[in-house]
Amino acid sequence: MQHTRRFTRDEEGPWSQIEFESRESSIRNPDGRVIFSMNPVIVPASWSQVATDIIAQKYFRKAGVPAVTRRIPEAGVPDWLQRSEPDEEALSALPANERHVHEHDARQVFHRM
Repeated sequence: MQHTRRFTRDEEGPWSQIEFESRESSIRNPDGRVIFSMNPVIVPASWSQVATDIIAQKYFRKAGVPAVTRRIPEAGVPDWLQRSEPDEEALSALPANERHVHEHDARQVFHRM
């Protein structure tokens, strides 16, 4: 099966035509206490603050994401869609407390889904 490109160019990534911006996400109790906060959160510029808060609170993985990954090449699969795995060699060169991080960019979630 072949698909004809309509909205992107072969040499561009899937996110190249979408503007992203850095924001802060915080969710407060009615009494004003902060119950969740994340800064920075990188999301499409056109998103509302509510959408930003939802992706930050519900969809970002908060821990255990490898700081360095490597792509697994697959025949017929474009680079941007190839799966990735932890790069154990690069991770072993990092201090133990820097080997795993949390997600903060919506593109990480989009890629995973």
